[in-house]
Amino acid sequence: MESSNQEQSSPAASAEPFEYPMEGLPELTLMTEFPDMGTPNQGLIDDEYEKRTGIAIRHLGGVPMQDNKFKYLLASGNMPDIFMNNWLQFPGGPEKAIEQGYILPLNDVIDRYAPNFKRMLEENPEIDKMVKTDSGIYYAFPFIRSEEGKVYGGPIVRKDWLDELGLPIPTTIDEWYVTLTAFKQKKGAKAPLTLRALFMGERTAGFAGAFGVMGNFYVKDGKVKYGYLEPEYREYLATMSKWYLEGLIDKDFAVLDLESVDYKMTSGASGATIGWNAYIEKYNLAAPYNDPAAHYTAAPYPTLREGEVPEFGQLDNAYAGTSSAAIKATTKNLEAAVRWLDYGYSEEGSLLNAFGIEDLTYTLENGQVVYTDLVTTNPDGLSSDQVMLQYAHQTNFPMIQRDSQLAWKFEETNEAVEVWRMTKHEDYLLPPITPTTEEVGELSTLMDGISEYVRDAELRIILGVDPIDAYDNMVEQLKLLGIERILEIKQAAYQRYVNR
Repeated sequence: MESSNQEQSSPAASAEPFEYPMEGLPELTLMTEFPDMGTPNQGLIDDEYEKRTGIAIRHLGGVPMQDNKFKYLLASGNMPDIFMNNWLQFPGGPEKAIEQGYILPLNDVIDRYAPNFKRMLEENPEIDKMVKTDSGIYYAFPFIRSEEGKVYGGPIVRKDWLDELGLPIPTTIDEWYVTLTAFKQKKGAKAPLTLRALFMGERTAGFAGAFGVMGNFYVKDGKVKYGYLEPEYREYLATMSKWYLEGLIDKDFAVLDLESVDYKMTSGASGATIGWNAYIEKYNLAAPYNDPAAHYTAAPYPTLREGEVPEFGQLDNAYAGTSSAAIKATTKNLEAAVRWLDYGYSEEGSLLNAFGIEDLTYTLENGQVVYTDLVTTNPDGLSSDQVMLQYAHQTNFPMIQRDSQLAWKFEETNEAVEVWRMTKHEDYLLPPITPTTEEVGELSTLMDGISEYVRDAELRIILGVDPIDAYDNMVEQLKLLGIERILEIKQAAYQRYVNR
C-alpha cells in the first residue's frame, strides 16, 4: 500500500516530463457506480483512449456505494485499480476510505504524474475548493459538470393536449391544477401526472419549489436547512394530497419505474411528468409510432403567483461527487492509473471526451466545432446522441465537462434546459461539504432512521392514509430522531467549507 505521507505535497509542484502513449501497454481494471451498465463491451471511445494513452482498461461493471455489494467488494479485497463512484458517500467520508487503506491520497501523485489535472486546479480555485477535504486532501479525480450540464430536469407536458383544450403551458400551482383536471376529465387520462418518487425532492424540487421549500438539505441566509421542517412544506403536502385524492397524480407513483412512466406518457394514460431533458426527445421520437398527434415540451417549475420566480427546481453542483475516480491503495500500476485519468483533463483529452474523434465525428472550422454527417445525419438512422455515446464520454466521467454544442432533433429538447433554469435554486445550493470522520459516523447513524421515516411519513400524508395534521407530528418525530443534531453537524461542515 502507498504510504499516506503523500498527503501534504503541494499541487503546484512541477510534474515529470511525459509524453503519451505510455510504453508497455499496462492494463488496469475499472468499475463505475452504475450497475445497470453491467460489464460493458470495449467501445470505440475505449479503443481510442487506449490508442492515445497506451493504457488498456478492463471494465468490471458497476456497483453503487449504497449497495451491499459495495461492502462485499471491500471485504473481498478485489477493488479495481480505478473506481468511479461518489466517494463523498463512503461510510465515514473519503478520508476514512484512505485511512482504512482502500484508496490513495492523491496530493503527491498529482504532483508526480498529473500535470493537466494540477493545472486545472490552479486555474479554477472554486473547483479546487470543492474537490478536496477540509484538511486539503485530494481523494479522487472528479467529474465536473459544465454550466449547461448542471440543469437537466424538470416538468414535461403534452403540448398537443394543451392546445386542443385551449390551455397555456402551466406556470403556477393553480394552472397545474386546472391542467391536470382537464387532462383527466376531457382527455380521459387515468394518471394525468405520472412520475417517479425521486423527482419529488430527492433529485428535483418537483412542485415544492413553488412553496419556497425543497425536500432536502439546502442553505438559506448562511444557515443549513432541512426542507421538511419548514412550515411551507405543510402547504405543499396538503396540495399534493388533494391532487392525489382527486386522481390527478398517478396512484402508483410511489413504486413506479422508468419503463412504467415512459409507457404511460406515450400511451395517453398520462399527460405530464417530471424527468430529464432526454425524456422529451424520447417521447417525441416515439410519437409517430404511438400517437402521431402527440407533442411533448418542457414546462417551467411552478410558482404560487403568476410572474414570480420559483425558489427551487433542479440544479447540481459543478462537483456533486458522482463518477469521480479514486485509485486503489494497493494498485501495482500507480503511474499508469494516474496518467490515464490525467489525460481527460488535457486539451486533447477534453476534445475527445466532449466531441469524439476529429475528422470522424467533428471538424474544427475557424476554431469552432462542426459535427460531421456521421453524427447529424447518421447513415444507420442513429440519433446524434446515440452516435456520440460510441465516440465520446460527454458525461459521468472524470473530466471537466464541456458543452457539447450538439443540437437535439427536436427544438423542444433544445429549449428545455433554459425553461428549467429559471429558478433561484443556485442561491440555496449546499456545496459538497466533507464532515469529519467522527461527524460522518454520527450523521450516518442518525440519517438512516430519518431518511426512512420521512419518506414513509410524507407518503402517508400524500396518499391520504394520514391527515395533513400528521405533518406536525412528523416534525416533532424528526426532532426526536436527531434532525437538529444533523443540522448542527452540517452547519459546522458548511462553515469549514466556506473557510477553505
